[in-house]
Amino acid sequence: MKKIILFTILFSISSLYAQTPQGISYQAIAFDTNGSSVINQNVGVKISILDNSITGTVVYSETHSKTTNAQGLFNLNIGLGTASIGSFSNINWGLNSKFLKVEIDPLGGIAYTSVGTNQLMSNPYALYAENINISNLPSTIKTKSKVSKMIVVYTNTNAYGFYQNAGSSGFWTSQTLDGTPIGAVASNDNIVVYTNTNAYGFYQNAGSSGFWTSQTLNGTPIGAVASNDNIVVYTNANAYGFYQNAGSSGFWTSQTLNGTPIGAVSSNKNIVVYTNTNAYGFYQNDGNSGFWTSQTLNGTPINAIGSSINIVVFTNTNAYGFYQNAGSSGFWTSQTLNGTPIEGISK
Repeated sequence: MKKIILFTILFSISSLYAQTPQGISYQAIAFDTNGSSVINQNVGVKISILDNSITGTVVYSETHSKTTNAQGLFNLNIGLGTASIGSFSNINWGLNSKFLKVEIDPLGGIAYTSVGTNQLMSNPYALYAENINISNLPSTIKTKSKVSKMIVVYTNTNAYGFYQNAGSSGFWTSQTLDGTPIGAVASNDNIVVYTNTNAYGFYQNAGSSGFWTSQTLNGTPIGAVASNDNIVVYTNANAYGFYQNAGSSGFWTSQTLNGTPIGAVSSNKNIVVYTNTNAYGFYQNDGNSGFWTSQTLNGTPINAIGSSINIVVFTNTNAYGFYQNAGSSGFWTSQTLNGTPIEGISK
């Protein structure tokens, strides 16, 4: 029997309204020790939400029984499993950081083994926005995201950005959405709404006017992640970075992905998307242009962790650090690992 050693973690936020169950969409691929997908097999999955750190108190835990498909892929909704600790609806997303611990059992749910713990980033914190009264919104409204200066409300056909200009007047600007809306993610300064075919970035320029800029997506969207300044949306084929340059205009830049996407992680400044064969770092240089830089991975990817400024992706044989130098160019540096990797921690 094959041993499952890795589950990929891919997030998107679900609809979050009183009549709709709360949840976080979770999609994963199981690999065996040879790096091959584990196909058409029943697996048990245990999900735990930890408070404040990777060793923090478990505030919620649940189990799922799932069957992988012909590609080794399975889907579940965190929040809709069989709860064993706490209540998903009672999690205080606004208090402390939250971490997601994943445990699996290839026999279906008898004895679980931990396969990693990751900090939950921007998307799940949209749950905290539920504290705002939205009972009077039309049924076609899907969700909303906000940053320190701007708010976006989007429906199944349009997105509406609300902002204030330099003269402190409030304005709305709208964007027609192509495709079926999937989710939204926010950085400190920008917001991106994405569908199954396109991504739309909302930003304010130097004159404090609000604008939308769109990006056609190749492949099937998997997820989105934000750093303090930038946002990345990634599909099974490409990653798309949204940023503002020195003139405060919003731009998209794309990166073709080799291999099967596993996940994405951010630091305060940068974002890394990684597959089962490569890692891709997105950053801005001194001229505030956005760039991608890639790193081939040796071994089977296990996890990725972001600190305040740097990001590390590690496999069962190597660790790869992504950073920016004084000239603000992005670089990768690698480290061979002796022994079996267990976990990483950041500060």
